[in-house]
Amino acid sequence: MTYQFECSTGPCQFLIRSSSAEEVERLVRAHVRMTHNGRIDPADLEREVERVEAA
Repeated sequence: MTYQFECSTGPCQFLIRSSSAEEVERLVRAHVRMTHNGRIDPADLEREVERVEAA
């Protein structure tokens, strides 16, 4: 599955291919922690990560 993440903290956005929603969550949390020295609320995580259907 492919997920798209758009970061509200900065001008970041990227695609993640994974069959595990938990892995996507870990990667997004790591991005916010390492790139922006912050944390992401669960509500923001749900709002900023979108599952993308393959065309």
